[in-house]
Amino acid sequence: MNREFALIFDYVRTLPPGRVTSYGEVGAAVGAAARTVGWALGACPDDVPWQRVVGSDGYLRIARRSPHLKALQQQLLESEGVVVSEKGFVERRFFLEEERFRQTDDT
Repeated sequence: MNREFALIFDYVRTLPPGRVTSYGEVGAAVGAAARTVGWALGACPDDVPWQRVVGSDGYLRIARRSPHLKALQQQLLESEGVVVSEKGFVERRFFLEEERFRQTDDT
C-alpha cells in the first residue's frame, strides 16, 4: 500500500462518529493534497469511515462520481446522527473543526 494512502486511512480512522471533516483538512493533517485524499478514499479498506470526509462546504462530493454512493454516504452519516440537507450538504455544526473552535471559544 502507498505510504501516503496509509497515512490518510490512519487519520480518517480517528474521526469520531457523528462528526465530519473535509478532504483539505485530512490532507493538511497528513501532508497530502485534498485530491489525493479523495483518490485514497476511493480505494480504502472496509474499516475506514470514508463517509466522514466531505467537501469543505459540507457537500457530499462523492455525488459527482455516483448517485448510489452519495445515497450510501448520506445514509451512513445520518445513522451517526449527522444532518444532511436534501441538496446533500452537511450542516457546519457537525464539522470536527467547528467542535474544536467551540471548545477553544468556551475556555
